[in-house]
Amino acid sequence: MGWIDRMFEKGRLRSIVRAVAALRGEALSPALESAVVDTARALKPEALGPGLRSSYPALVLVFARQLADANGRLASSHWSAGGGRNVGMDVLEARGRAMGVLVAVAARRPAPRRPLSEIAEALEGLIAAQRNGAGDADGYGLGTLREIQRDIALLALAESVARN
Repeated sequence: MGWIDRMFEKGRLRSIVRAVAALRGEALSPALESAVVDTARALKPEALGPGLRSSYPALVLVFARQLADANGRLASSHWSAGGGRNVGMDVLEARGRAMGVLVAVAARRPAPRRPLSEIAEALEGLIAAQRNGAGDADGYGLGTLREIQRDIALLALAESVARN
């Protein structure tokens, strides 16, 4: 990555931090700001396509909140389960799988007419698999997926109301 690319990337990240702060109506905590930057680096607007471009800051916030939560848990031994596994890892893994669903739905061709609603519906399958699978004894991964689904469903509802 050349210096011009780094300059544009730095500007893009500053812009998304401002947009997310405006959505929240307040300045971001250092932990959340860091999570927004990390999420925006991993989840590029191009991966979402034109149907989700207007929702990009809100989607970054949804996933950044989970990353900040996971990082906070990972920083403390209090969140380690009996087997020594920190539940922050469950949050991170669930977040990553949910981001994969987001990108997969956005990549569908033809493009979904209601992408946010389709993402929320697609997360239901991920939630069922998480509930039935082993490895999330404390339920933090399941809770993370439910929170992400709820937040995306609320975005879909707001988008639907705005259209009508």
